[in-house]
This record gives sequence, C-alpha cells and structure tokens, in this order.
Amino acid sequence: MYTLAPQNASAVDAGSWYPSPASRGTWQIISTCISTLVICVWSAIHIDIPPNRRMRTFPEKARWLIVGLLGPDWLLYTAFYQLCCAWELSEHASDCLPVGKLAAALTWQERLWRCVSAWGGRGKDSTHLPNSTEEEHTLCAEAEIDSDKADTDSATIQSCVRKNTWTFTHSYYAAMGGFVLDSSQTPVFGTETRLVLAPWMIQFLMKHDPDLIPDISKDDIVCQSKSGGLAKALLVVQLLYFAVSCTARLAQALPLSLLEVWTLAHALGAIFVYAIWWKKPLDIPKPTEITGKRAHEFAAYFQVVCRPIASRAVGLWDDSGTAEMDYLEITSCAPEGDSGIVLDEGQETLTLLPTQSIQVEAYAFAIKAEMTPDPEDCDVFGKTHRPWQARERGPDGRIMLGKTDVLRWRLAARAATRIGGFRKLESYNQYTKAGGLQTVEGNISLGELTILLTLVTAYVLPHLLGWNATFPTRVERVLWHVTSVAAVAFPITLVGTTALGALVDGASDRMVPHAFSILINCTWVTLVYLSVILYILANVYFLVESLRQLSYLPDSAFLLPNFSIYFPHFS
Repeated sequence: MYTLAPQNASAVDAGSWYPSPASRGTWQIISTCISTLVICVWSAIHIDIPPNRRMRTFPEKARWLIVGLLGPDWLLYTAFYQLCCAWELSEHASDCLPVGKLAAALTWQERLWRCVSAWGGRGKDSTHLPNSTEEEHTLCAEAEIDSDKADTDSATIQSCVRKNTWTFTHSYYAAMGGFVLDSSQTPVFGTETRLVLAPWMIQFLMKHDPDLIPDISKDDIVCQSKSGGLAKALLVVQLLYFAVSCTARLAQALPLSLLEVWTLAHALGAIFVYAIWWKKPLDIPKPTEITGKRAHEFAAYFQVVCRPIASRAVGLWDDSGTAEMDYLEITSCAPEGDSGIVLDEGQETLTLLPTQSIQVEAYAFAIKAEMTPDPEDCDVFGKTHRPWQARERGPDGRIMLGKTDVLRWRLAARAATRIGGFRKLESYNQYTKAGGLQTVEGNISLGELTILLTLVTAYVLPHLLGWNATFPTRVERVLWHVTSVAAVAFPITLVGTTALGALVDGASDRMVPHAFSILINCTWVTLVYLSVILYILANVYFLVESLRQLSYLPDSAFLLPNFSIYFPHFS
C-alpha cells in the first residue's frame, strides 16, 4: 500500500517542528555587535558638502566613522554644535529675510530652543557679528554704492521680497557648507576657487547684503538629499531592537558581554546623532555657488578680515593663522586719490616699505612695521602658495605684493564701502577650505552646554552595566570600574573647566592679580588636556577589554532571551 509517510521515519521525526536554537555562539555576538556598530554609525554620519569635486566624500566619511567608533563624544559634540548654528541661522533669517517669518508659527522645538537660548544667554542679540549700525544699499543693482549711505536705516533691505521662505532645512544646508562664493579672482589658500561660507558669514550677509544669498526653495535642497525619513526610521528601529534585546537579557538575569555593553553605549550615541541630524540633508554632491561682482568682493573681504585656519584630523586640532587685516593699517580717505595700481604685463610684484601706504579705492593700505610673519601662517598656507604676509620680508622690512594681493585689496575695499568700512571681527571668525564639521567657531552658551552634558552623560552611563560582569582577572575588573567612573565624570569635568575658563576671561575685568590669573589659566589648560587624554585612554580600554572578555564569558552569556527571538528586526 502506498502512503505519504516516509519509509524510514520514526514516530518522533514524523511531522516534527524544530524551533530556533536557544543559544548563540561567540561569532554571533561579535558579528551582531560589529555590524550594528558599523552600519548604524555609518548611516548616522551626515558629512558636509564638498566645496569642489576634487574632494571625495568616501574618505571623509570613513574618517568620521573612525571618530564615531573610537571618539563618539566628538561626533556628538560637532553634531550638536552644528544644530546650534542652524538654529541661530533660523533666528537671524526671521529678522533679516522678509519672507522668513519663522516666529509667526513656532513649533514646539523652536519654542523650547528659544527658552534654552534665553536661559543660556544665546539669542539673536548675542551674535558672532560685531556691533554696527544698520546699512542701506540697493539690493538689485550691481553698481557702486555711495559710502555716505552706509549708516542709514535698512528699509531698502526689507523691501527686497524673497519668493521662498527660509526654513530650518535651509539653515542646515548653510551650516554644512551649502553656499560658496566664487573666489576665482582671488583664490583661497592660493588654489581654491570657492570660499565656503561659514555660518557666521551667512549671518553677516543676512545683515549687510541679504540679496546675495540665493533664493532657493526647500524642495531644491531635499531633492538632492540621498536619504529620507523612512530610511532613518528603519535604522532607528534596528538600533532599538539591539537595545531592547539587551534589556531583555538583563530582565531575564542573563549576563551581557562587555562588547554588547560597549555597542549599546555607541548605539545610544548614534540615536542621539540621528535625532540631532534628522533635518540635515544627506550626501548632497555639490554646493550652491554664488557668482558675480559682489561675490568676488565679499570673498576678498572675508580673506582680508578673517583668520585663515587649516583643520587637521576631522577638526580635532587645527593650524590657525593671523588675519591679513592685523598686518595692515587701513584708513578711509577720499576715493579721488585712488592710486589705481595695476601691475604691468610681465610685472609680477610690487615693492612696498613698512608704513608706506597706497590708496586703493576709498582706503589707504599701509604695512605695519611691528608685525612680523606668523609661523602659524606658514603651516596654514604651506610652502607653495603663501600670501605676502606669510613670506619673509626683505631688507628694511619691505614686502613684495603680487597681482592677486593688490586685486584682493581692491575687491575687499569695494565690499567695505558697501557695508560702511572694514570691521574688526572676533578671533573665532575664520575661513577654511572646507568649513562645516571641521571648524568650530566661538563658544556655545551655558544652556546648550548643559544639554550637551546631558547627552554625553547618557551615552557613557551604559558602561556601568558591565560593573558586575565576569572579568579574566581582578585587576581588569578594577580597571573597568575606574574607567567607567572616569567616563561618567568626564562631562562634568568638562563643564567645570569651561566655567573655570570663563573665570579666566573675566579675571582682568575684576582686577585679579596677574600671577593668580596665570595660575588659573595654567590649571584650566592642564585639566582640559589631562581630561581629554584620560578619556581617550578610557575609550581604548573599553574596546580592548570588550574583545578580550569574549574568551572568558560564562555559559549563561550564550543563552538567548525569549523576547529577542521573536522580536521583528533586520538581521
């Protein structure tokens, strides 16, 4: 007789259903943690817009991936700082751009931010821009502006109506290097034909020449982004799955490996970065270039009045030079006296002695005799394309000006005429090759620092979950305890040292003895560097010990909790 039952099947085998195994292996722990880390941190990183096509985005993102794995606090800090810049740009846009009346319909996030700004002392009245009167100039004309109108009311500015409202997406786009000035006539650092507009430069243009900022729509920006809210939400779900599975293990008294503890901390940090950069466009290939006469003038102006800076190692440190304006004595004079210096064809240089002045446009430029080349300028500009202030002076302190130098002064003078003169900016007003994440300008307020402190503390707290874990030796257990406490204390120490630095800044105003001020400054610098070094060593130890402990896990660490087996996720 024929039957559907297998010929040699036993009673136990027939029709059996085999559930998934209730255990896991060492490789499954490693692969789950590493894949969760790399995929989620890689997806969380929103790099800035490259100013030119020569700069490849993959190496830049790979560098930030290493930072996200080994120094997630720096990634979290830079992301939060960029959020602060975007919020501040939105505040200024509501005042300076006619259509951008964001205050008329505030969201709950914007109301919360205004409360934090008011508490921390950062607001639209606390700006990176120097104090000045409102200037009037015709926005739709390319002709020269009369200098006697520079200090009048800004009614003409308000009359220029924009078609598109400035949104928070615009602010993020600007903060990530979305707008660049055509500087082909006066190349930045001798080679770059585009000057990346830093957030403070955008604010400067909003106040003095808002018509120069391109009137693009939000859709134009979003269409270039490579990721939407759905893709980000799916990655957050994957991170939450890992966090919930770790919670299920703890709820069922199953131990976590130190690698899972380390991964859980990074997953929490990645979620914070996701939330901060939720509105930031992803992988936009090219910026919006601002061209024309005024673009050339302001590109030259920023190069004259700002400090050049070259960021190293994703902004962890930088080489900062001296502003060209610090080498010059610039005074206004009658425009009829313009020397009209134009180098003859074939003549590459022009000799100028210290204190000897030449008149360019409506300003007289003279070299300061007491200023000598700053060694930092040599590191910033390199050896090939050094401007006149970074080169050695000749006999009697004479300097050699090139065609580009004179042209830069002429264009900068025209921009200065538009805004009422050359303005001495703050030391943190800088220009770079790339801008964005690699450059941190100025300081954040107390309210913003408190929020950042809360986020960083929440990131390091999961390391305490390894307090009672199984360690190969007693010494390693003690080291983990000490390192965990040090990691939690690091943000508090950072806030304390920042407050100490504020005390140093105000010491001269309160007539504190000079010796005591120096002692405070040395103590502050020592604490900052010591805290950073210890924190880097702590992160390295977390990683090394997490990998080493895999060979000494108890048997219960390989059991799977019931909840995580059936929780829907991507694997």
